Amino acid sequence: MIQTLAKVFKRTTGGDSNSAAIAALHLQADSLKLVVLHTHPYRVEKVETLLLSPDKSLAQAASQLAGELSGSVPLCLVLSAERYQLIQLDKPAVPEAEMLQALPWLARELTSVAVDDMLLDYLDLPEQAAQQTARINVVVTAKSSLLELCRELQRRKVQLVNIQPEEWLPRNLLPIQNAAVMLIVHQPGQELMLQIIRQGALYFSRRLRGFNRIDQYGMTELSQGMLDNLLLEVQRSLDYFEGQQRQAPVKEILFQIATNELPAIVKYFADNGFVQVRALDLSALLPGLNKAEQQDYWLTVAGALELNQPVAAVTGAAL
Repeated sequence: MIQTLAKVFKRTTGGDSNSAAIAALHLQADSLKLVVLHTHPYRVEKVETLLLSPDKSLAQAASQLAGELSGSVPLCLVLSAERYQLIQLDKPAVPEAEMLQALPWLARELTSVAVDDMLLDYLDLPEQAAQQTARINVVVTAKSSLLELCRELQRRKVQLVNIQPEEWLPRNLLPIQNAAVMLIVHQPGQELMLQIIRQGALYFSRRLRGFNRIDQYGMTELSQGMLDNLLLEVQRSLDYFEGQQRQAPVKEILFQIATNELPAIVKYFADNGFVQVRALDLSALLPGLNKAEQQDYWLTVAGALELNQPVAAVTGAAL
């Protein structure tokens, strides 16, 4: 089972692109979320949330939700930020087939997970003109924290084909295009995440401390320094991307923050010189869901879409 588990921590498509349905199970800090998408034609078929409780193990909760799936439906397991660590490393000069064996020893000083308990994978960073050494993003989680859950899914005959960190998924909500787009996204209780995506690839990603409660403030509070700080961090990231990484300018900035103040936040950016800014249109991405459901399940949907790449035809309406 450990060998099987290692094979499903993937950054590439693992599902059957001809499957009529795809699904994602999102492991959050205090709940599990399930999304089932019908792919031909595209629609959200099912959403469900199960709160975790002391009298039910994570494996039992996952089994309760995913046990409803047909064995023919491929499933992506999505890990919330609390359940993994993401680090950057110089790419070691070893054959590709030996990479996963080499990475634990290179990552051991940068993560709290013991080498013999590491479940990891890596994502090649797009080539940067200013960079002499190839770099990779490495995601690490504790194998022991997922083993019981994966065994239970296996017992249920669930087709688990992919495990993904949240950080690698928002790119699935954008069409694949040459122009770079910046995404500013927020999950309740987490730090704000700022990403730059081009041609479906994650070029840049960072979490901004101090913004974990941005969804809880009114515009009066946000205007007392928080938005100015965010403007500064966005500009710094753009300067780094366009200057040090020598990339073409970002075409557009999209926001996904679950707050009623989002239109005012977008306007604040526009009033301060950021012309191409707007909210991500979740209604185009998640047809059939109401606004509250869109805010609850957008990232889980992005996890399911990892099994059905490319998504440009699905999400083209969003841009």
